[in-house]
Amino acid sequence: MINVTRQAYLEGFTPAEIFAALSDSQAIAHILPRVQRVEVTRRDDVARTARLVTYMNIGGIFGTIRSEGELFWEDDRAIRFKVRTPVEVETSWELLPVKTGTDIQLSTSLNLAPMLGPMASFVPTQQVSAMMATELEGVLKALARRMRESRLQERAIAA
Repeated sequence: MINVTRQAYLEGFTPAEIFAALSDSQAIAHILPRVQRVEVTRRDDVARTARLVTYMNIGGIFGTIRSEGELFWEDDRAIRFKVRTPVEVETSWELLPVKTGTDIQLSTSLNLAPMLGPMASFVPTQQVSAMMATELEGVLKALARRMRESRLQERAIAA
């Protein structure tokens, strides 16, 4: 299992505002660089769960892959997405209010063993971990950029 966590602080944005941006299935492709499209196949607002299909550009010989997973959330606080096929991945967002903004903790766990079997032991985990860390840092930067752009748009419309 490969686990990577990155943190960021977004000043001037509440957890509710960030949660709303992360919950917008149409806008998520602007935040998550590999995600091309998201389909919500089932949603239960009472249980706070949904079933999603994502289409992700992995590149190289893999191209675009389709994955299905379960989404769980706590309003304005946390989002967790678990995928079992074609590879086990769990991603979680934790949103914590602080005086003038929000602390964000973004974590991803990747389990290659179910897909690769014994070959998973030959995967250079430090290199994969470093690649995942770079990707998570990019996601947090993209989220911050998206939040600032949305705020500027809102102000322009209001003016």
